[in-house]
Amino acid sequence: MESEEERKKEMEEVLNELEKDIQPIPQFSPEVTIMQIKYTPEEKRIMNIFRGVILSKLISLNVYKLTTIVIGFFPTNYAAWVIRRECINQLPEIKKEEEFKWLDDIIIINQKNYQIWHHRKLLIDKFEDVSHEKNVMDQVFKYEPKNFHAWSHRIWMIRRFNNTEGEFEFIDEMLRCDIKNNSAWNYRFFIVQYMNFKMEKNIVEQEIKYAMDKIKLTPVNECPYSYIRGYLKKYGYKFSDFSFIKEEIEKIVEKDEKNQYGLNLLLDIYEEEKSEKKYIETIEKLIKIDFIRKKYYNWRKQNSGFESTKSSD
Repeated sequence: MESEEERKKEMEEVLNELEKDIQPIPQFSPEVTIMQIKYTPEEKRIMNIFRGVILSKLISLNVYKLTTIVIGFFPTNYAAWVIRRECINQLPEIKKEEEFKWLDDIIIINQKNYQIWHHRKLLIDKFEDVSHEKNVMDQVFKYEPKNFHAWSHRIWMIRRFNNTEGEFEFIDEMLRCDIKNNSAWNYRFFIVQYMNFKMEKNIVEQEIKYAMDKIKLTPVNECPYSYIRGYLKKYGYKFSDFSFIKEEIEKIVEKDEKNQYGLNLLLDIYEEEKSEKKYIETIEKLIKIDFIRKKYYNWRKQNSGFESTKSSD
């Protein structure tokens, strides 16, 4: 890795060379004094040269290096990323290995930057090289296990290259580290359906049992309860189609009567099977323990269709 002194020397060389090729353009004319970005002198020089490059439409190795400089100072500068890709497309001396290495080096400190993920995707699409993407995402997930961009990138990668090998093991590891990682649960919901074009009942049952096992490990965790609901709603099943759900959740709630997620699932089950007494008992418990949603439960109680719940409280 080059030192700060070497980096500054290289940057100075690039800027000096570009000033010979293009006319730097200031941010505004001298008459404009409002709404100016407060650049440092160094940043001001860089951006003046960069504006000149944009206007000239110059493509060169030095322009490519300039985009590295601009992105280093301003990682979300969209124009810098666009011009960088133009350089890559037009200059054969730029090697994909070098570009990916540069991306790998900066992705951790820019992991929530939309442009860097978009750039990766376009490069992978261009070179059809996905060989080390999972390793890169593993590094990102160590810092931020719920990084939206990384999860979206993984879904795109699966769809683009159909490489599902090891994905269930990966999900299990992510949930082992954090069983409440809603992103990992959402990803499993995606990958199961992606790998099973025709969702047979036995696959739905398998996934519900998977969620039930996780509930037994951590009963107060909304994710697996939502996971179960997702399959039932998406594929038109009823709770009664999988009787073990009710049996297991009743056991869990019996051990912890303040488990709002378990009670909530039981509420839906009792409503489906029209068990009025159990429905009323359950919703009264929820009104007491989940006071933030008290108005919602009162509304639901009054609109349940049961005769004894139609009067307002």
